[in-house]
Amino acid sequence: MARPMRAPLLVLTALMVVLAKSASAQSRLTSSGGIHAADLSDKSVQRILNFIISEYNKDISKDEYYSRLLQVMAAYQQVVGGVNYYFNVKFGRTTCTKSQSSLDNCPFNDQPELKELCEEFCSFQINEVPQENKISILNYKCRKV
Repeated sequence: MARPMRAPLLVLTALMVVLAKSASAQSRLTSSGGIHAADLSDKSVQRILNFIISEYNKDISKDEYYSRLLQVMAAYQQVVGGVNYYFNVKFGRTTCTKSQSSLDNCPFNDQPELKELCEEFCSFQINEVPQENKISILNYKCRKV
């Protein structure tokens, strides 16, 4: 089951890289519409990453444990009627159950025999309309690493 999802995720990642490189070459000509690398230190990008973590733990992951970001593998943005964000991220399972109130101090589960169960790769497409204070997930795909 994991194999059929690998090809679409790789194609999506390759497409994002090609589009980002193409957009960066044209970025001097246009201020909106092009896809370009997102600055991970930007407050807006951090807000979107926090939204992704929250939604992943609330609605996407059916695990009884919280997950946190292990790594942001790619991050792009595109100015449209709002901003579209494209993220490839890796999540890691923590030792804290979702019955706890916060995952701020939850360590990652580092048991080697559970590594395959504890990491998941996800691609997200997020849309933010700042003037309406609206953030939504347009598309996502996740698979165990």
